[in-house]
Amino acid sequence: MMHGASNVADRDPRLANLAGLAGQLCAGVADETLGDDIDPTPSSRRFIAMLEAYRSTGGLAPGDFLCRSLQEHQRGDIGHLSRLIVDRRVFVLDWRGDSWIPMFQFDRRDLSCKPAPALVRAELEGLTSGWGLAAWFAQPNALLEGRRPVNLMESDLPHVLHAARCRTAGNGVSQRAFVPA
Repeated sequence: MMHGASNVADRDPRLANLAGLAGQLCAGVADETLGDDIDPTPSSRRFIAMLEAYRSTGGLAPGDFLCRSLQEHQRGDIGHLSRLIVDRRVFVLDWRGDSWIPMFQFDRRDLSCKPAPALVRAELEGLTSGWGLAAWFAQPNALLEGRRPVNLMESDLPHVLHAARCRTAGNGVSQRAFVPA
């Protein structure tokens, strides 16, 4: 039985190989590769940077692996995952014929779908591609004092929502001040 998303690399050889490659190639590359603008164009460097950027929040999991894990946790099957995607509660990025899901969208204990990522996504008007969404959550954001939105989802959701609302064409910078609710 899986004890959380942190064990994903142990259970799927694709992830174990990519995690090792990311560790060797990506020391400091994630910030440089993702940059300040959202480029939805996939590349090997960007994919490795995404793996590195999401590592601390559960990583990226291949769709077929996540489907098996959902079944193990009695959370559904491929139909359930498809509904989460179609309903825009979860986003995926496609890479070389596989769908990869950022695991910060799921609770590590039981794989239930967290509501916060969908709330933030709803504020990101016009940003619809999986790569673009993944890049926005993973790149450092000036409105978050250079921190990544994905790393603040649980500790500072109001500021992440504010940063999403203030996103402007390509740079995410706005002059609007954050006003707590």
